[in-house]
Amino acid sequence: MSRHLVQKKRRTDRRILFAAIGLAVLALAAVLLLTTCGGPEEEPPPPDEDEQVLVPDPTPAPLPPEDDGDDFVPVGNVNPLTGLCDGIGDDMLGRRPVAFMVSNSYDSLPQWGISQADIIYEMLAEGRITRLLAIFQDPSKIDALASIRSARPYFIDIAQSYGAVYMHFGGSVPAYNAIAARSDLISIDGIKGNWEGTLFLRDPGRRKSLGREHSVYTDGEKIEEALPKLKADLSLEGSPSAFQFGSEHSTVNGTPAVKITVTYSERNKPWYEYDAESGEYLRFQFGDPHMDAWQDKQVSVKNLFVLRMPTRDVPDSSLKLVEITTTGQGSGYYFCDGKMVEITWKKAGYNKPITFYTAAGQELTAARGQSFISVVTENASVVIE
Repeated sequence: MSRHLVQKKRRTDRRILFAAIGLAVLALAAVLLLTTCGGPEEEPPPPDEDEQVLVPDPTPAPLPPEDDGDDFVPVGNVNPLTGLCDGIGDDMLGRRPVAFMVSNSYDSLPQWGISQADIIYEMLAEGRITRLLAIFQDPSKIDALASIRSARPYFIDIAQSYGAVYMHFGGSVPAYNAIAARSDLISIDGIKGNWEGTLFLRDPGRRKSLGREHSVYTDGEKIEEALPKLKADLSLEGSPSAFQFGSEHSTVNGTPAVKITVTYSERNKPWYEYDAESGEYLRFQFGDPHMDAWQDKQVSVKNLFVLRMPTRDVPDSSLKLVEITTTGQGSGYYFCDGKMVEITWKKAGYNKPITFYTAAGQELTAARGQSFISVVTENASVVIE
């Protein structure tokens, strides 16, 4: 064979060898690729017919917190009369509040301790002068309260709206008749109950300057000593709230109301002025700021109510007594944060809670804080500015 043919044959053999080696390398690379990157996995054996296969449910997305229109976060017990965390203890929280009759005639001023009350009602007593009902959930905080005066039946109705222990110093004939007829009433009378000298004392300074009838006072320590002596069940189930409280109170979209004047008589026209700095209504009467002399503080409240209730003079009353119908329903106004809305009040019975509703018929939402409630006749002048 010629040399040329031999060389050509060798070149052909080398090409075949190189091609075979290349194919082998490619095959090896493919095997390695499947091994390292993962080839088709073996299917797991099917479960036994009796074996339960659990498939986890997808985790649901968390729901947003429910918005009840109130961003209040309580720290401690909530006072049911104010909606505030004011340091009230467990013992006071589950106990009946107390309600005191306090004089508000011009010749009885100044008063003591009324600025500490959770709720105050003002109503006619006789001769077109007014009297106050000061309600406290925790009476132990009272430094001094004066002057304590006599009972009227419609004030008893209001006290029983809150399940309160009613405290007074004497009373009208209609008031004593109501007290005798109500087995569900818990009360303390400073005259007939022989409480003078223990629960009720007479202040020498007030007696000298204001007279004997405006000298009666009490304080938190004396009240706490007196209550256990009643031997009555003072628990109040559920600690019912005086109002439906909330940050979005009912006057948020109300009309402006920065000064409110109510008329009881030509001489007695108390008024309230909104103080934007404190967010409260300041009370004035008889031409001056209404002062709590013991606390050296003007009376001011977060919530102001003016309620219209049927009122009539008691026939042939030498004392010019009046009768006020506190049951049924009537109209009124609610003022808060410099605004007002018209409202309706309802009370199903003398011992039933008094409740409040907006013009739309929804339960009123009050701001958290102290409240002053002025009750006027159905046709009394109420000037809102």
